[in-house]
Amino acid sequence: MGNLSCYAVVVPGLETMAGDELNELAAHNVQVEEGGVSFTTTMDGLFRINLRSRIVTRVLIRLASFRAMSFPELYNKSRKVAWEHYIGSQVSVSVRASCKTSKLMHSGRAEQAVSDAVRDRLEIASLKTVSRKDEAGAIEANNMGNEQQILLRIENNQCTISLDTSGERLDRRGYRLHSGKAPVRETIAAAMLRWMDWSVDEPLLTPMCGSGTFAIEAAWIAEKRAPGLNHRFPFIHWPVFKQKRWHRAVEKARAMQSSSSVCIIASELDAGILKQARENAALAGVGDVISFEKLDVCRLTVPENISDPGLIVCNPPYGDRVKVDVKSLYKSLGEVFSQQFSGWRMAVMVPDQICENALGLKVKKRFKIKHGGRWVHVLSV
Repeated sequence: MGNLSCYAVVVPGLETMAGDELNELAAHNVQVEEGGVSFTTTMDGLFRINLRSRIVTRVLIRLASFRAMSFPELYNKSRKVAWEHYIGSQVSVSVRASCKTSKLMHSGRAEQAVSDAVRDRLEIASLKTVSRKDEAGAIEANNMGNEQQILLRIENNQCTISLDTSGERLDRRGYRLHSGKAPVRETIAAAMLRWMDWSVDEPLLTPMCGSGTFAIEAAWIAEKRAPGLNHRFPFIHWPVFKQKRWHRAVEKARAMQSSSSVCIIASELDAGILKQARENAALAGVGDVISFEKLDVCRLTVPENISDPGLIVCNPPYGDRVKVDVKSLYKSLGEVFSQQFSGWRMAVMVPDQICENALGLKVKKRFKIKHGGRWVHVLSV
């Protein structure tokens, strides 16, 4: 197969950083769009990006784009797609459609039309299809690696059919056995570290560490560990899948990994949450790389064994799921940073202008992301 037309789904707000990362991973024709990044790559590149991207949520292949004004037309044009390249006989198929300002506004009928087209193209009577109402079952099957998701987008009568290549979301690395009450996505944590240009020779403190995501992602970055090595991908079931090429991509990713001398300290006041963070780090294989401390953020100081300035990264509670006086918390965090950490840098997530004002620190740069169903700002101070 030649070049594939692809689309990387990302957390809103991370599009530019994802585009930069895709360029580094040798993607071609990278174009940043709202909610994602379009690009082209080879099958080897598809393997590499799924294995090694730290910011992308999901990678799709765009198989077809056409206009359709009726469900029979949608069926006929969908049937022309070379499904036999991607759908094996032992794979269940899930079709999910979104319809907007078009003649075809019934998503269920649109999904059925594409499901029928796939079945008839393959002429496999035993091909299992999963309807919208069985979406929970589709996700469970996907975890087993034998479910293929097809995405249909209909907007202004233009139909785009995409094939999911990632399966489970790529931010679900597999190490977070305990998520805590307000976890930050792994992709967001990795993006914040990238945005701050954190380097492995710079001390890193992650107060209010929660499930330990910032610290674990930093440890993986320091060790050059590919985040997708333990992921289950649906493309291993594609009829066009080349196992030797896949093994070569995996082995190359593994060969990049190396041990690193790095100073990462995660702290948390709640002993139970700190224990969970330790367990997550152990599951991630970096339990001996990260130092964990039971500590109130208001008592945070530069550790005695650290002489050079470093970076602080944190996601304080917003007061939604974790009930705290957020204004006082951000005020205390700002005071601790200004009084105790001369020469240091800090990246902090803030939910609104009130918390930013309470922080009371000069903002050097910022970006906005969608996190926990709301827009928040990430500040560099």
